[in-house]
Amino acid sequence: MTAAQKIDALLKARIGEQASAIERIYFVKTDRVYSPKKTNPFRYFPGDAPVLVSAPHSVRHMRQKKIKPSDEFTGSMAYVLNTLTGCHSLAVARLYGGDPNFDDECIYKDTVREICLKNDIKVVVDLHGASREHGFDIDIGTTGGASLLGQGSYLDLLKKYLSEFGITAISENQFTMSGQNTITRFTSEVLNLPAMQLEISKKYRVPHQNPAEYCRIMAALMDFIGISSGRSVGNAPDFCSY
Repeated sequence: MTAAQKIDALLKARIGEQASAIERIYFVKTDRVYSPKKTNPFRYFPGDAPVLVSAPHSVRHMRQKKIKPSDEFTGSMAYVLNTLTGCHSLAVARLYGGDPNFDDECIYKDTVREICLKNDIKVVVDLHGASREHGFDIDIGTTGGASLLGQGSYLDLLKKYLSEFGITAISENQFTMSGQNTITRFTSEVLNLPAMQLEISKKYRVPHQNPAEYCRIMAALMDFIGISSGRSVGNAPDFCSY
């Protein structure tokens, strides 16, 4: 299938509507703080492909005692990618008093570690959201290439598929990551696994308003995950029930 045919297939499958439903079910925006000792604040969707997609800011989070806004639809993107590719996906579903992409001691990072070790994960893709004002479609954070651990082919593949699907305003490392306790840094430095932080423009994260652009980036990520996991890329979407 061509890139246009793949995008059209996802549009016909209405994955934008799927994402909107998932967002309402799992990733409710609220300032209510849940105790992680009483309620599991995370949603883990297991897969059978050796790729982990992470969405640590899928709901509001707390950094230095201040509630920060969520990166909307990153959680449902992780879920949909799980159903389409068989990758493992992890997202925060409850405001629990921490920030997985900032805190050093972190139960989210502990969960990432457990998933990676138990499932022989080969690469971690950490999803984040950026406003349209930044001027890029997507910024790929690799701490200047260090988080790839010499496996630059992951970056090359991602850029290749993004370009094939018409996503060409690609920047790299605009967001400061060195010296911060990001998921990408933790994964590469502590777990010794290549990782990338993707800052995705809101243009591609509003499936209810712009389903074509949402399907465009999802198709690119599907192909990247498929190849990175050692699988051929499928021609048609396949959904799990929820």
